[in-house]
Amino acid sequence: MSFVEWFLTFVYRIKTYPLIIQITIVLTLIFLVITICTVIIVYIIRKRYNKQQRKIQENTPKTRMLFEDVLFNDKNYSAEEIFNRFEDILGEINEENLDFGLDVLVQIKNESEYESNNYDEIINALGLIEHLEEKFRSRSNSKVIDAFQQAFVLELSKFDAQILQYAYSRNKKLRNEARNSYLALSATDPYRFFNEIEGTLTKWDEIELLQYLKLQNERGNLEGLGKWINYSKNKSLVIFLVKMVGHFKQKGIDDILIEKLDDEDAMVRSVSIDTIGILNLKQIEPTLIERYYTEPEICQVAIIKTIQKFNTGLSLSFLQQAFDDSNNTDTKKIIAEAILNYSYEGRVAFQNLKTTLKGFDQTILQHVETPLIKFK
Repeated sequence: MSFVEWFLTFVYRIKTYPLIIQITIVLTLIFLVITICTVIIVYIIRKRYNKQQRKIQENTPKTRMLFEDVLFNDKNYSAEEIFNRFEDILGEINEENLDFGLDVLVQIKNESEYESNNYDEIINALGLIEHLEEKFRSRSNSKVIDAFQQAFVLELSKFDAQILQYAYSRNKKLRNEARNSYLALSATDPYRFFNEIEGTLTKWDEIELLQYLKLQNERGNLEGLGKWINYSKNKSLVIFLVKMVGHFKQKGIDDILIEKLDDEDAMVRSVSIDTIGILNLKQIEPTLIERYYTEPEICQVAIIKTIQKFNTGLSLSFLQQAFDDSNNTDTKKIIAEAILNYSYEGRVAFQNLKTTLKGFDQTILQHVETPLIKFK
């Protein structure tokens, strides 16, 4: 029996069934055909993708060698020569191959210990600017965010206009990435979104912002952060910016840091005290000592560490009194470390404490002096 005869017999037999069964059989057959076709299509796409990925992975060393040769050797390459050699390695230049080339270039930029002025030669030769513009126009948020990060690493400031259009996106992640990238890439008004940062900054947010501020600092465009510390209502941002003042050793905002000692938020006060220590504002030491007993533990610890940084030799008696008055083991340990490292007089005072104190306080001092030895 031929297939046609079998099929006609099958159709005729179906017609003898009730209507509901006929409909069920037809729908089942349709879904079965669709499922089979879908599996075949997915298999073909997956096989093609795996083949492309294997080819890319096999050619990663060759591509990296080509780019490093252009970037770090004295030989001059023409744009046509770079394009042809890249094409020889990967074959026909398409979106996937350009994205791969961009990833390799970003990886070299991130990992290399050497600077180069030849990144633009590769970018222009392969048309990576146009490729990034296409990614910025993509409907895929992941592609757009990827473009933000690639533009940032390669310091392509010409994309600040494209990034700006996403700065008010309804998608929170896309909006935050756009604003952070704008901070890094804009040469005109990079700090325009500081006042619009919402919610609590995550550790990852802080890492990204630090990267972008470092880039502006390297360009000589890092403005004084004092005005945002003064006027921002976002406590999380204020805390981060106070830390950045210490990180970049910014001058001229001593008065703002002193004002923040009266902030209602203990964490703001704590990081302000830390930053005062980093900037070595020794004239504030008496004020910190006066505040010590009215502050919560987090601020007390910051005051002790800051006084240790100052190391003026004028606060040894205060440190000894603070050690006697403290009821917290961790705080006592920090104070003991401060005394031990507080100049020669501090070491003498530490030894005197060891000879006079007994019990658990004695154990704390022994641990501070020789932390790798266990004492009972």
